[in-house]
Amino acid sequence: MSSHTRGSSGRADVEMAHFWQEGGGKRMIEELFTDFRSKHPGVEVADQANTIDDHGMLVKSQILREEPPPVFVEWPGQNLAPYQQAGAIRDISDLWEENGWEDVFIEGPRERSKLDGAYYGIPIDIHRMNNLFYHVDLAEEYGVDPARVDSPSEFLEVLSACEDGDLIGMEQPMKNPSDVLQLFANIVIGEFGAETYAGITQGQTRRYESELRQAVELLDAYADLARDDATFVDMVQANGRFMDRESVFFHQGDWMAGSYEDQADFDYGVDWDHAVFPGTEGVFMLSTDALVAAEHADFGEDTRAFLEFMASPPAQQTLNRIKGSIPPREDVDISDYPQILREQFQDFTAASHFPAGHALQITPDAFVEAKIAASEFVTTRDVERTTRGLLAAYE
Repeated sequence: MSSHTRGSSGRADVEMAHFWQEGGGKRMIEELFTDFRSKHPGVEVADQANTIDDHGMLVKSQILREEPPPVFVEWPGQNLAPYQQAGAIRDISDLWEENGWEDVFIEGPRERSKLDGAYYGIPIDIHRMNNLFYHVDLAEEYGVDPARVDSPSEFLEVLSACEDGDLIGMEQPMKNPSDVLQLFANIVIGEFGAETYAGITQGQTRRYESELRQAVELLDAYADLARDDATFVDMVQANGRFMDRESVFFHQGDWMAGSYEDQADFDYGVDWDHAVFPGTEGVFMLSTDALVAAEHADFGEDTRAFLEFMASPPAQQTLNRIKGSIPPREDVDISDYPQILREQFQDFTAASHFPAGHALQITPDAFVEAKIAASEFVTTRDVERTTRGLLAAYE
């Protein structure tokens, strides 16, 4: 646990568990905590910084030990349902009412913070998951305009044509099954539409079984163009290879753009650019984080003040500017944000479909089953087995 301010008892007045250990996330937490201390000088505040892979497990184990962090970050939507059903998170509808948050938070993230008509979370960011990043000069060299590639199947041909020695078309991190599912989701949306993805993930699997199988077949064809060691490569490593010009393209969430902004001589619109994943025009595939309060932890004035601070326009302005996301509040000034984030906000306001990634779209149990199917796909490359596994997971 990293402590920013801690009293002699060893226990801070407010503690928050999160999964932002490095880079922009770490800088974001430090700046926010400094700002909070300046506004509440008598309040001791500390954070528990976990890895993203361990975060959920660690928080759940603390809940089981009846020592939960008073505030922790989680994905909202269906992901919060087991916490709520177990009585582990607090209904904070009174905070929403007192602060008039229903009038200022954007509908999508706002509604994903509700369960059974009550608010259990406060949205803090909006990320887009259907981005396709690319090197401008390499795309031009191969005669590709990414914005004019109309579907995942057409993009497959583009990737094959871009292979040249050590250069490949697109980095594909396959170590984490969540990244495999993210590509699969965008293939479904790009090839068959957002309504088909919604139907599949909401249990209408038999109706869309043919489309699901075809999407797995496309995923398999994409995997044929991945590096030989892709199964051992995570998202960060793949992104590093992309920045080192080992691929023309990289498909990932917009949280990656922060590392590009930090890279010397790697300028947006000149050296790198982005388009939507082929076929997903008008779609803003949503990922968002929320702050939740533990039911069996202190919820005094200090914790309430901290949540109110984190939901405020200044804090959300700072948080999203550094983190590389767009604010879920409508009244946050983003005029000094990087150009790509301003463009992402414009795309968000113009989008007609807002499907979420698997973690928000389906129940945690279904997410586990889908990740198992994705892991087995990486190991076996068995299209039929993967199709059956995903059908069972989504049902």
